[in-house]
Amino acid sequence: MKNARALLFLTLCLAAAPLFAVTYKWTDENGTVVYSQNRPPAGTPYETIETPRSRPAAPAPAKPRPSFLEQVEKDKRARAKEATVRETEQAALEMRRKNCEAARNNLQVYTAHRRIKQEDGSVIRLDDNERLRKIEEARQAIKEFCD
Repeated sequence: MKNARALLFLTLCLAAAPLFAVTYKWTDENGTVVYSQNRPPAGTPYETIETPRSRPAAPAPAKPRPSFLEQVEKDKRARAKEATVRETEQAALEMRRKNCEAARNNLQVYTAHRRIKQEDGSVIRLDDNERLRKIEEARQAIKEFCD
């Protein structure tokens, strides 16, 4: 029983120790206001200031972990986005392949023939300047679309 009382008394003293902290305020001989927890020199007028106890810093809030269903949905959206990107890349590669094939075909036609059949079925004859311009356009397209 004596040990319990002594332990209780010691605990109360330690818990109350921060409450006894006093701050003193006075003006020194140079006119500067001084704040200290130590008493000023003897004969110096001072006043005591009660300071509130500082509170311990609150721990940072923990980031909430996503639930299992939220994680599954997030993964599903990521896979769908990757699939869309792959499909877009495949479509671009296919378009590039078709453009390359068309450019090579155009080069072959303009190099071998002077008469060209148009989309409406009519046939036109290209003069040399226009034929050379079309050949150059086809070569530029081959550079752009073919590997």
